[in-house]
Amino acid sequence: MTAAGEYVDVVIVGAGLSGIGAGYRVQTELPGTSYAILEAREAMGGTWDLFRYPGIRSDSDMFTLGYPFEPWRDAKSIADGPSILRYITETARRYGIDERIRYGTKVLAARWSSADARWTLTLRQGTETRTLSCRFLYSCAGYYDYDQGHAPEFPGAETFSGTMVHPQFWPEDLDYAGKTVSHVVDFASFL
Repeated sequence: MTAAGEYVDVVIVGAGLSGIGAGYRVQTELPGTSYAILEAREAMGGTWDLFRYPGIRSDSDMFTLGYPFEPWRDAKSIADGPSILRYITETARRYGIDERIRYGTKVLAARWSSADARWTLTLRQGTETRTLSCRFLYSCAGYYDYDQGHAPEFPGAETFSGTMVHPQFWPEDLDYAGKTVSHVVDFASFL
């Protein structure tokens, strides 16, 4: 991104299932329209990249949830997280949408100007703050706070002798072999 003053026609916030679908629609329905997908994280996939706990899967069938322009072809309609993530990344790659994603770019603020008929976004990339303007802002950011997941109080948690892990921050090296995994609301615990 260049100094203040950069402009694209459409900004899509979020490179998950919805953001990739929005990118496809912009480039096919509005040819010649410039667009960028801003992703705060360093990977596409949204929910399906963020949550990596055992048994993560969709609660909606993928024949309905998937893209009409790239139908779900897997035999499992209630799909697991890794399969959905693969579907999203392969679709983005197949249609060149992945080339429009700006990773590590968090939207801090969005201001509309009626006089200019434009949005001006304040962005953070690493330690730098920049601006970007557009005429259409499309939010596909989902509803999770990626920095700090929802943490309800669980009575008795302080006396629980197992390991409690928030599913949003599942450690890749967690050894749960031979243990019972219990999912409670937004937390997984091990006995």
